[in-house]
Amino acid sequence: MKALKETMENLLALKTEGYMVTNLYLRLGVEERSDRKYLRTFKDLVKIQREYLEKRGLEEGVLRGVERDFERMESFLSEPENLKGCRGIALFSCSPKGFFEFLKLPYTYRNRLLVSPDPLIREIASLDEELGRVGLLLLDRKHVRFFLLDLEGMREVADFVEPLATRAHKFHSGGSMLKGAEGTMRFSMPSRVGGPNMVQHSFGEYRFHMRIREEKHRLFKIACDALMEAWKENKFDRLVIGSDREDIKEIENHLHTYLMERLVGYIQASPSYVDAEELKEKVFNLLLEKGKEEEEKLLKELEELEGKGLAVRGTSRVLEQLHMGNVRLLLVPLDFHKPGYVCEKSHLPLLKPECPMEEKAYEVPDVVDEVLEFALEEKARVKTIVSEELQKRVDGLACFMRFAL
Repeated sequence: MKALKETMENLLALKTEGYMVTNLYLRLGVEERSDRKYLRTFKDLVKIQREYLEKRGLEEGVLRGVERDFERMESFLSEPENLKGCRGIALFSCSPKGFFEFLKLPYTYRNRLLVSPDPLIREIASLDEELGRVGLLLLDRKHVRFFLLDLEGMREVADFVEPLATRAHKFHSGGSMLKGAEGTMRFSMPSRVGGPNMVQHSFGEYRFHMRIREEKHRLFKIACDALMEAWKENKFDRLVIGSDREDIKEIENHLHTYLMERLVGYIQASPSYVDAEELKEKVFNLLLEKGKEEEEKLLKELEELEGKGLAVRGTSRVLEQLHMGNVRLLLVPLDFHKPGYVCEKSHLPLLKPECPMEEKAYEVPDVVDEVLEFALEEKARVKTIVSEELQKRVDGLACFMRFAL
């Protein structure tokens, strides 16, 4: 797989010379992978797109090129090896120019198949900005590792073992030899005195448990200090902590305020057994869960802003604001679809074939896909509403506005 930068440069450098580019964004979550549902989804998208392509009046050679794009994409998606290690994928094909590129993504907004004069890469740029750079701290009893994760991939920044976090053996009564990395220490303990049926608690046990607590907080302190230094050198936007320790949340007592503000949550992981793809999957799952929690907050905020004239619901009203460049955040229900039109030159999405300028409008199977693309062009943020219950409350499309009218 090519690096993100190289792929984006190839997409930006593509000269279609009158031909069309077929763009596909496909969701590849757990549900979509079940029984290869994503392949049926793609075939359905192709079937619908074929019907509408005939109405666009494209030249025969251009249509043949698009058909070859569909075949090449289906061949690519039919090979499971091509889809490993991602929750979404973007494909770009222009067969007459011998062009085919793909990018594995942590997620996509929705399933979209669009045929356009140029590659539609704004969603990739938006996802890169949303994901940002994620810091991943892994630790166990004495081992600490730190990774940076972004759309480009994952790389390791730090890997060390805290030398004093060693425990040679358990406590002993009546005196003990506790051997650690700092040397050998002998503790004199009073002898155990008591009746034969009396349970005695030794000082060795107390010192042993205190030693465990002390080494735990020492490790947390060292890990957080190293994390702070890593943040100074490699600014990251979010922090995820992975460990098998049951007491891992106590590390928050040592985290700097800057790091606490970036802490997203915790995952089950060990620094000694690292599988890059498995780690990325766990981090993306955590981020998606946090994204679902955000949905309810956004719906509440939508209701509040509607009363202030800073938000609207309904597809036609959202389109009005979008045409004025007044959309700050676009809320798109995952399962909402609506046929519509697009102006050929200005690419304005419409519900009726009535372009504001004197230009031709062509029919599209789902104007929501075009609305999403146009919103990204206007530098608006896009949020997909996944919850079925919350989708009903949105009533088509909804948006937060930049200014009240």
